[in-house]
Parts: sequence; C-alpha cells; structure tokens
Amino acid sequence: MTRKLYYDAIEQRTFDARLLRQETSGGRTRAVLDQTLFYPGGGGQPCDLGTLNGVPVTEVYEEEGEIVHVLDGSLEGEQVRGEIDWPRRFELMQQHLGQHILSAVFVRDFGLNTVGLRLERDAMWIDLDGYVREEAAAQAEAAANEVLYEDLPVRILFPDREEISRRSKRPIPQTDQAIRIVEIGELDFTPCCGLQNQTTGQVGLIKIQRLDTHKSGSRIHFLCGRPALRWVCALCGDAARLLRELNCAETELAERVLRQQKELRELKDQRQALLGRLARARAAELLQQAPRVGEVALVRLALPETTQEEMKLLFACLTEQKGVAAVLGGRTGDGAFLLFGCNKAEKRVDVRPAFREAIAGIGGRGGGGACCAQGFGPDAERLEEILTAAVAQLEQQLQA
Repeated sequence: MTRKLYYDAIEQRTFDARLLRQETSGGRTRAVLDQTLFYPGGGGQPCDLGTLNGVPVTEVYEEEGEIVHVLDGSLEGEQVRGEIDWPRRFELMQQHLGQHILSAVFVRDFGLNTVGLRLERDAMWIDLDGYVREEAAAQAEAAANEVLYEDLPVRILFPDREEISRRSKRPIPQTDQAIRIVEIGELDFTPCCGLQNQTTGQVGLIKIQRLDTHKSGSRIHFLCGRPALRWVCALCGDAARLLRELNCAETELAERVLRQQKELRELKDQRQALLGRLARARAAELLQQAPRVGEVALVRLALPETTQEEMKLLFACLTEQKGVAAVLGGRTGDGAFLLFGCNKAEKRVDVRPAFREAIAGIGGRGGGGACCAQGFGPDAERLEEILTAAVAQLEQQLQA
C-alpha cells in the first residue's frame, strides 16, 4: 500500500519517499513509492504531473492500493525526491471545486442534477438532467460566484452512512469502506475522492462560456479560477481589437458586429445572384455556339482562371435540360478542375470513359457517374489538350 500524502497535505508541493520497485518496458518506467503526493486521478479530476528525482512523471494511476508513477526514464537509488506540477494541480483543484459549487447551485435553485462531467485544466462541462435557458444560467453563475465571495471553508469528512443518506443530494457509492465527503458550508455535502481548494474564495472566478442541448438536458461549458481568468482576458483582448477596428464604444460593439454580419450576408446573396446571372448568360452563349452531334449540343470550355464554385454554377445552367453534354476545365490557384456531364435524364451520354482518361492526363483524382464526373489534378499545362481529346471521345460515342 502507498501512503497517500495528497489527502493529508493538500498544499504541499515536494516530498521525500523510498523507492519500493520499478520496472521498464516499452521505453517507459513504472515506479512505486512508499508514499506520494501525486494524485492518481479520480472523481473526474486528472492525475498530477511533475518529477521524481528530476525525471518527468507523465502519468499516475492507482492499482490494487498502490500508486504507480509512469516516468520518461528510470530512477537511481532508493531515496526519491518528488515535486508535483503545482500550478497545474492548483488550477485543477479550482476547476473541481468550482464544479461542485456550480452543480450544487443548480440543485438548490433549479432542482437540476449533474449527471455527467468533463474536467480538464482548460476545459470543463457538466450535463444536467433538464434544460436551462440563458437567463437561468446567468443566475446560477452569479449565485455560484457569491459563494466564492463568502470564502466558505471546504471540509473533508468521513461520516456514517445514515448521515450521508440524510444530507447528500448525490448518489452514494456502494462500498464497505469509509466514504469521503466534501462539505461546502450549507451548500453541498457530496461524496468525492478528488482534490479541492481549502476555501471557496481560492476558486477566484466561475464563468459560464456557453450552453448546449445534450440528450434530454443541457450541457454547461464553463471555466473556474485561473483558466477562467485567461479565457476572459483573451475575450477582452479580442473585444479591444474590434473596438479599435470599428471605432465604436463598448456598448455599441455587439450591435455593430451584428449589423456588419447582416450586411455581409446581403453582399454574399447579391454576389451569388450576380454569379448566377453571369453563368446563365455564358451558358446561353456557349449553347448557341456549340457544335451538335445528332440532337446533342457538345459544349467544350477551358477557363484560364476560375473557381470550382463558378464552374459548378455554369455546369448547372448548361445541363438544366436534355440535349447538352458539357466538358469543362478550369485553372485554379494550384492546378486544374475538371467537370464533365449532362442532364440526369440524358441517356445518350456517358462521360465516365472520357473523364477517366482526362483526369489521368492531369495527374489527378476524381470520380462520378454517367451524368456527372469531377476531379482535380496538379498539372494544368495540358488542360487544352485534355479537353480536346475528351470532346473527340464523346463525339465518337454519340456517333456510334
């Protein structure tokens, strides 16, 4: 059994221990000590990281009562000096205690229980067994931060099962061992094996980031402590840059951004309409000039500078009705795009044989069916030659 110092010395950062054994396999060493400050993870909280005799500890886990330290290298000698990554540990404790507080507020004020969670250093969410609106989430956030301002003590208890059943609002673990309880004033009384700060004030800040719908309830994304402060500072920095760019006051920022978004959508719609009109006009011109093989107009076009979007709009206009086969190729920023096809109801044309030879000719890849095949290749130099050969092949097909 490893003595678990992390429960008795929550603020301690270094420790001395005796190496009981170690083994190396797969380039990683697993070491067991007689005692440790390294928390192995549990209660949703990740394990501690740090060093043993200067060797990085990359993972810690519990196995049959022993705490196993996974290291990047082996340890020399029997005496071991350990040091945990305290900033990381402290922030994980802030996240964990903040989660207890926010979950307890949702139980107390809204009757909603936490049924799932994720806890990391810079990411946190809880799943509630009911839906929460933005207004309710803001109320819960404010109430949780009031708990921080009260700087309540966080006590660790080992009461009997009768008291736990009477006071806990959370499920009780089924075990014969003593159950560790985290008590936060009159707010919360919860079974938990994780590590938390010693007072609620040490959490510093609880900030909800966003709400999602999850299964039959809500998922609350939030941060606590230093991670929350980093996130808020980053947002404030972005907001400050936007204020400078838009030359507006803080109270006008949201309205200004929303107005610009609306204007951008309108401009995109106008652009799409213009591209559509241009495509229809170009298609009419091409159809008028296109040679016919029997009852099928055979359109061939090589565009010296274009985009896939423009080519697809033109293709749609050309193939709106039967009696047209289109062989389109365009130079894009990094190669050539091919688009061959006809109307879906057209049974006289199968572009696949011509397309396969064409796409191979530009060193590209693609595919499709008899009525539409498309692909991209890096060699745009042979585009004219490739399209000429494809048209000749389709002519032979139609004449046959």
